[in-house]
Amino acid sequence: MYDANNDAELIAERQACKALCHEYNHLLPSERKRRERIIVSLFGKTGYSFLIEQPFFCDYGYNIEIGENFYANVMCHSGRGKG
Repeated sequence: MYDANNDAELIAERQACKALCHEYNHLLPSERKRRERIIVSLFGKTGYSFLIEQPFFCDYGYNIEIGENFYANVMCHSGRGKG
């Protein structure tokens, strides 16, 4: 059975992702270029034009792809569903 809580590689990937999300969420909204660089390094693929409002949370990041002119409002969560 799959158990992400006992896989050292997945734990390390989640920790690295959470560190980037923390950094992203604590930047000033006016630091748009730094915010974009973090998202580009975190996501698997991005378009050239996007805006993800803070705060943003995800577990891994590399499995997220967004296209051109993408916008996500505050408290966008990725990777976890309800129930």
